[in-house]
Amino acid sequence: MLSSQTLFIIILALICNALGSVLFKKGASRRKANARSGTIGSVLVFAGNMLSNREIILGILLQIAAMIGWLVFISRVALSFAFPLSSISNVTILLASHYLLHERISPRRWSGVLLILGGIALIANT
Repeated sequence: MLSSQTLFIIILALICNALGSVLFKKGASRRKANARSGTIGSVLVFAGNMLSNREIILGILLQIAAMIGWLVFISRVALSFAFPLSSISNVTILLASHYLLHERISPRRWSGVLLILGGIALIANT
């Protein structure tokens, strides 16, 4: 069983991961046309634009916080338990994209979420 502190750490890491991903999407969507030509120069310009974008920078900081949370989490639990549990990040990112980016989620994707949650429930009870 997870301690309340360990549970808090992984929940916070999952939230940081989902919010960081949303910020990446928002920031990248503003300048998506620059990297379409596929030349090295256009990709470098795109990367430069991304690194000067506040949403991308905040997303990077949130992803760093998520990584630190993950490292603390795996230092406290078995990796064979933690790694399958990390699939819940797919669920949190889907929920964040639905509620924060207003993306439409198909019934098939919601079914996938239920399968992921079922798998997590099986792992959590072992």
